[in-house]
Amino acid sequence: MDPIQTDAIHNERHVKIICVGAGASGLCLAYKLQRSFRNYDLTIYEKNPDIAGTWYENRYPGCACDVPSHNYVYSFEPKSNWSSVYAGSSEIREYFQEFASKYKLHQHILTSHQVTEARWVEESGRWEVQVTDLATGQSVTNWCHILVHATGYLNKPAWPKLPGLEDFKGIKLHSAEYDEGVSLEGKDVLLIGAGSSAVQILPAIQPIVNRAKIFIRSPTWLLPDISTKAGKFSQEQIENFVNNPESVLELRQDNERTMNSIFTMYLKDTVLQGQARDLLSSVMKKAFQDREMEQKLIPDFSVGCKRVVPSGFRYLKTLKQENIDVVHGGVASVTESGCISDDGQHHEGDIIICATGFDTSYIPRYPILGPQGRNLQTEWAESIMGYMGIGISEFPNTFTMLGPYTPVSNGPTMVAIEAQADYICSFIDRYQTEPIHSLALKQDVCAEFKEHVGSFMQKAVWTDNCRNSHNNHNIGGRIPTTWPGSTLHYLEAMREPRADDWDIKYKGNRFSWLGGGISQTEWDPTADLAYYIRQADDGHWGSRWKRNLAIAKTGSQKPRALHRQPKLAAKEAAKEAASAKLLRKRKLESQ
Repeated sequence: MDPIQTDAIHNERHVKIICVGAGASGLCLAYKLQRSFRNYDLTIYEKNPDIAGTWYENRYPGCACDVPSHNYVYSFEPKSNWSSVYAGSSEIREYFQEFASKYKLHQHILTSHQVTEARWVEESGRWEVQVTDLATGQSVTNWCHILVHATGYLNKPAWPKLPGLEDFKGIKLHSAEYDEGVSLEGKDVLLIGAGSSAVQILPAIQPIVNRAKIFIRSPTWLLPDISTKAGKFSQEQIENFVNNPESVLELRQDNERTMNSIFTMYLKDTVLQGQARDLLSSVMKKAFQDREMEQKLIPDFSVGCKRVVPSGFRYLKTLKQENIDVVHGGVASVTESGCISDDGQHHEGDIIICATGFDTSYIPRYPILGPQGRNLQTEWAESIMGYMGIGISEFPNTFTMLGPYTPVSNGPTMVAIEAQADYICSFIDRYQTEPIHSLALKQDVCAEFKEHVGSFMQKAVWTDNCRNSHNNHNIGGRIPTTWPGSTLHYLEAMREPRADDWDIKYKGNRFSWLGGGISQTEWDPTADLAYYIRQADDGHWGSRWKRNLAIAKTGSQKPRALHRQPKLAAKEAAKEAASAKLLRKRKLESQ
């Protein structure tokens, strides 16, 4: 007899999980598992010497988050004593280190351990994972039932493909793997790029370099600086946050409501997109006060096509400093002593800093070999077949976090990570309490999902005329890999996993999870055997609509204006006008 037959319904078998990456995603998964599960084993392999992922690796001058620091936290784990409106990378690293220590997550983590291959074994329904201990050079093979790839998408530097780059005799740096030991004092620096990293780097290095030249191939939309001294919270403000947790909660909620209220800005030709474009154009012109700079540095693409950069006016002021030169155009090639710009001019420098972002192709750094030896590196190099940020077409018992189609520019990201962890946990729970051999996303499901994303993206700003992380910096390239909707839309989509999108294979009788006829309640000597008897119906709501009303606290806020697309808004306005006319007519008739 199957051993589970003698146990209670939904008895948990032991499950072994391997997670690759100990950044925000891996730590969140570890916390969620620890909070809700028993009878499991978790190992997190982290290639870096410490945790925090991209915030461990990114150490370039001026590196900071572009989301308000009080909101770059897990929704359930606030931090009251942030020093800045937009926290620096070292402070963010500290947040994740404190989180891991508080919840004793280090017991699951092996740092300086790099996964070099993952291979699916169909017979056993397991993954074999090869790992190298970077401290000793020793390689080992581990195995797991469930494999989670939480390596993120901002961890692989995108070095520019420039002829002669290897010939440069000076120092070459990349913003994504910056060497803090290199001194820039008194040096001539050539800064390639004008995106988020460059906007932070230039003001930070301007006071210490001899000269810096920035090569701006394409501009970016910039937000005004925050109205605090150098973007810092005052000591009085910090003390208030520490002593009054409710004030922090209120600030976080206000920030989040603002971020969640502007999604239609990311849709072409909407009222909000037009308003954002007019506003930012106006404030940037006011900051420039220079006709030539206006023409060259105000983008001609939609706001949000590339990530909008906060505190950008400090950067604009830096462009006007005496020791800063602006080269409008890209770099054609590199020589032993400098760069040749698109116009053929040679620019000498001691150090080249490539602020050229990340490789966001989502192609994994290590071979992931699925059924029949299929290599995910090869398949995703040709075409990404992901699913809702968490899945891979036809690869069993494996999940991604911050994978393709995660809402990374559509609104708050940290809560999306939490939603992914919850989603993955729901399937781990099912795997643990049913006789499942494997579960894999169906190929036709992923194909239809990708078709839907492609259709949606035609009206989204990410298909506008700009290079961005969603098209892997290739205009007119792949279908953008962000979520086809708002972050709130994503949360509702992820709330109730769709089991019918998965091909589930069982070992033995699929109903052996019923056990020996005893409930979990009866198995627990402290449980109430009449728990369902109550004075009123406070049970589970039967529809998604009703459940969402409760979760979203409908009725708790003052009614707000809804930002609809123009055509939809016109239809709604006409409908409302017709209704008002009918009401007036009925009122007159009743008099």
